[in-house]
Amino acid sequence: MVDDISHGDDSLHFLEDCLFYSVNAFSRQLLKMAEAGFAPLKLSPAHASFLLILYDNPGINPKKLGILLQLTPSTITRFIDALAKKKLVKRKKHGKTIAIFPTDKGLALKPAIARVYKDFYLNYARILGPETARNLARQIRGANADLAKVSSSDTGHDPDL
Repeated sequence: MVDDISHGDDSLHFLEDCLFYSVNAFSRQLLKMAEAGFAPLKLSPAHASFLLILYDNPGINPKKLGILLQLTPSTITRFIDALAKKKLVKRKKHGKTIAIFPTDKGLALKPAIARVYKDFYLNYARILGPETARNLARQIRGANADLAKVSSSDTGHDPDL
């Protein structure tokens, strides 16, 4: 019986020190907050991020979108399909390539998306403290870049594209 308890404690200790577990648990908490904020717009946080990139890069191709969002081509295709169905984005063919543009309806959401993201940031920065929120974002972004360099050398993918 004592062995069962100590084994359980070891597992809990391992999870407390496990970056994978901690980042995923933290991500789920942030996702809940973000989903609640974007619900009135009938957008997922991921679709809102997609649109934000598109606002600054109209005519971007799906491959570049995938690189910027760190998503697979199939996920990008699903995003484009879903947003096109809502008439928020449109595809334009340029020779062999496809360019993605926001529609007027999609552009009309820009201020609301920006407002939700600002409120979302202010909410979690209030909870965590603004300095902690900024430092966590920088540290995670840096760690992600470091991990991407290692995994890109294994796959031949250039993380800086």
